[in-house]
Amino acid sequence: MTITIPQAHDKLFKLSLTEKQVAIDYLKSHVPAEIYKSININTLELTDKSFILPKFREIHSDIVYRCQFDGKDGYIFFILEAESTANEELMAFRQLQYSIAAMDQHLRQGHKKLPIVLPICLYHGIASPYPHPLDVYQCFDNPDLAKKIVFKPFLLIDLTVLSDEQLLQDGLAFLMEMLLKHSRAKNFLTILNQRREAIKEILKQLKRDYRRFVLKYVINETQDEEVPNAVEQLVYILTTDLPEDKEIIMTFAQQLKQQGLEQGLKEGEHRKVVAIAAIAKKLLDEGRSPGAVQKLTGLSEKEIMALVDKH
Repeated sequence: MTITIPQAHDKLFKLSLTEKQVAIDYLKSHVPAEIYKSININTLELTDKSFILPKFREIHSDIVYRCQFDGKDGYIFFILEAESTANEELMAFRQLQYSIAAMDQHLRQGHKKLPIVLPICLYHGIASPYPHPLDVYQCFDNPDLAKKIVFKPFLLIDLTVLSDEQLLQDGLAFLMEMLLKHSRAKNFLTILNQRREAIKEILKQLKRDYRRFVLKYVINETQDEEVPNAVEQLVYILTTDLPEDKEIIMTFAQQLKQQGLEQGLKEGEHRKVVAIAAIAKKLLDEGRSPGAVQKLTGLSEKEIMALVDKH
């Protein structure tokens, strides 16, 4: 007769590897000597954090130790793969997910650099030997291409160090790059005057909806402080070079102008209200009655009483 122990394999794994000396002996036996040497065993500390993703929490057990690798914080994962997951062909990718989750958690704790994460998987499935890739690159349809692209330094196009002449080599993408590069200076009229023919040819090749968005963007963002009436000059050049878009350019320019006027009126009205309130407060400070101040300033009784309460 045997006693049924629920999740017996899982419990054996966890109870064993939560014993620090068992974990140390296991590391000493299975981790390459160079890596083991970098681990400060004295800092090995069992954590109660689980980085196993919810989808896999029911089928994987994990033990996580915090430690230092060459004086820097890091983690060691012990993950159990049982018979129920012997067909997990993407385990190498799952291990990567666990490692990324640990790194993310580490950063959320306030650290500024990524920690070293050492994953170790114990397998006791039916198929022998373990039938799936250990290298995450083998999880891709095209491993050779993946090795050339994935987990390499990302491709960076740094607009801050590229000249407009260099950007011109990028064909239709030049316009987007140029606008982004100069988005803080907002001197698009100057740029347009310098590259008028090139920009006109690019705009004509763009699809209508995209071209019209770009035109709206340029008109809306232009604030060339060194050129008076920069927007008006910009609109004139654009309507001259793109007569087919003249109507939408003029419509948007008018909308922009109207919004500016409305905003100016709102700001002016706000400044007027603030000034009157300041005068009312000064009169109250001088001892004038609320009724007298109301007659002099034209403020409502509610506005006067609000100032009295503050006073």
